[in-house]
This record gives sequence, C-alpha cells and structure tokens, in this order.
Amino acid sequence: MLSRLHDLHFGRMNRPVLVTAMLLLCIGLVFVWSASYRPGPEGEGFYTSSPRKQLLWAAIGACAAFCVVCVHYQTLIRYAYWLYGAALLLVLAVPFVGTSINGAKRWIVFGPLRVQPSEFVKIAVVLVLAKYLLHKNSYRRLRGLVLPSLLTFVPMLVIARQPDLGTALMMLPIWFAILYAAGARGRHLWAAVIIGALMLPPTWLAMRPYQRGRIVSFFQQDSLDPSMRMGRLYHVINAKTAIASGETWGKGLFHGTHHRGGFIPPMTKNNDFIFAVICEETGFAGAVGMLGLFFLFFASALGVADRTRHPSGRLIVVGVVALFATQVAVNTAMTAGQLPVVGLPLPFISYGGSSMLTSFRGLGLMLNVSMRRTIILGRDQFNHSELPSSETLSFVRSSA
Repeated sequence: MLSRLHDLHFGRMNRPVLVTAMLLLCIGLVFVWSASYRPGPEGEGFYTSSPRKQLLWAAIGACAAFCVVCVHYQTLIRYAYWLYGAALLLVLAVPFVGTSINGAKRWIVFGPLRVQPSEFVKIAVVLVLAKYLLHKNSYRRLRGLVLPSLLTFVPMLVIARQPDLGTALMMLPIWFAILYAAGARGRHLWAAVIIGALMLPPTWLAMRPYQRGRIVSFFQQDSLDPSMRMGRLYHVINAKTAIASGETWGKGLFHGTHHRGGFIPPMTKNNDFIFAVICEETGFAGAVGMLGLFFLFFASALGVADRTRHPSGRLIVVGVVALFATQVAVNTAMTAGQLPVVGLPLPFISYGGSSMLTSFRGLGLMLNVSMRRTIILGRDQFNHSELPSSETLSFVRSSA
C-alpha cells in the first residue's frame, strides 16, 4: 500500500464533486436541525439531539472517506470479493444478532452506535461488479450476464427478507448502469428487464402485507376514507400538504408550521421525508436549488468517469452515481406522492448514520478515482492489477 502513495495527488482531486457534496451536507445539517423540533406542552417546543448525532456521523463519515481516498482504488478492486463477502456475511448475521425497530430487524448495535449492514452492501456490489467485469468479455453474451446478476441479486434477496425492500431495489440500477457502461449489449439488458417484469407476480405474493398495502394505497391517494387518510395515506398526505404550503419561496428556515406542528411523524420527517421539510421552509426555489446541486454533483462525477483511463475506475464512479441518483429520484418522488413509500434517504441530507457512512464512502471512491490518472510510461509500471487488458480497453461504452 505504501508503494502506491506516490499516486496520491490531492491537487488532482475533483473540486466540483467535493464542493457540491459539502454544500449538500451543510443543507442536510440545517434541515435535520429544523426537523428535530418537537412541539411541547403549551406551545413550548424543544429540539432533540438528532443534529448533534448527525454532525458526529458526518465527522465519522469524513474519516471513512479519507481512509478510502488513501487506498488506491485498484487495491480495493483487488480485494473486492473479500469486501463483498464480509458485507454479505454481516447482512446474513442481522437475523441472529440484529436489533428490531418498528417490526423490522435491520440494525446491529455496536456499543453506542447502531449501523444498518444493508447500506454497506451497496458499495460492495459496486466494487465486486467492477472487479468481475475488469478482465472479462463474457458480458457481451446473454449467458455472460448470469454471474454478475447473481452477485447482485443474492444480497438483494437477503436484504428484502429483513424486510428492506427499498434498499434491496437499489441494487438494480447499480447492476444496470455498470453493465451498460461496461458495454453489455442493449438487447441483452432489455431481455433481463423483461425477465424481471415476469417475476413481478411471484414477487407480489412474497411481499409482506404492509408492503402490498403501500403499493395499493399509492393508487388510492384521492380516497376520502378516514381510515385510509389516517392510516397508510397519512405520511404522504401530510408530506404533500407541507410541500404545497411552501409555495414559491417557503415559510422561512425553522418556520415550517406543518412539520413543526407534528403532522409529519417525528420518526420520518428528518430522514425519509426530509424533502417535505425543505420544500415547506424554502419553497419551490429551495427544492430546485437543492436538486440543482445534486445535478452538478452527478455531472461532475460523470466527468471524472469520462476522464479516467482505467476501466475499473470508470465503472466504480458510474455505479456510485447510479446509486445516489436513484436515491434522489425515488426519495423526492415518493415524498411528492409520485411513487409508493419506500425507506430511501437523500444522500448527505437525510438523518441516519449508516446512510451518511455510505454517502461518504461513495464520495471517497469518486475522489479516489479522480486523483489517480497515472500515465503508464515504462515497463516497470506494467502491472496486471493496474494495466487493463486489450479486451478490457474495448468494453467501456464511451470508447466503443
């Protein structure tokens, strides 16, 4: 590892990626603070300890990102199967040593810290797919998609049984984006999508009753049934009310009367439904500004992928962008009632330690790739783990 420190050039770090991520983090800290307000007796409210905990997790995440940056991404690729296996074992251990919260066993407690192992699998799947595809060309054939699909769907099924359907579904855009960037044939990918569509009926039967209820209620948002509006539709109705009440410019920071009045449940308004808090307090303008920052973040990251010479670096960045972009799209659409409710946080913004660690580790990987664009000049640098084969050089779609 020390022999690779000469590749660590902080001057090459992609500043737009870093700056936009830090701006999003600051936005998140402000609105987690606002969403931590709880109404008290006789109008005297108070703030919970969530902002302090979020700041602590952000500091831990920054340390994790720095550690990721200091290890050459090709070294991480070399040990991708081990990292993948460790993450999968951790998820498999959840039913035995995990802690159940609100009827779902997804967390493992380490002293004062509570982590969600399924979050670690997201990054592990990105690395293992980049590793598998690095020196392969079988993905150009339909049967060649079987093994990368198994590497993706096995942890997906394990996570879905916790149950955590939202996190499990995040494996699909990672799988699709990395295979597409690697150069898999479009017709094969669409064939896989059709096969997945054919699996929807048995998937529906395997869902928990509350999961099916969320999907059914999505199509009944205009129902006037009081039991529905105070039950499954309660979160969505109040989130949409908060968004609409913000109008163009919002009610002002820390002045969101709807969420501060407790109409958005305290357990969700600082994580899954934090977008509603942002819209109520900063309005349409604030929501567009936040989404614009995400767009700049993704565009800058894809620029890193485009300038990276090594195929594994490109695939890592594409996989992380696919993960984050899908979370942003699903979270905002869910909050606005355009998709069924699933538990997906906004990267860098939503409250939660495991989500924050995943966001920072993904950021660390992108910065890692951006800092290492070494040009190979001599024979002594021709290392199998560093130099792509001729087959590998041809599979990146942008150079196809």
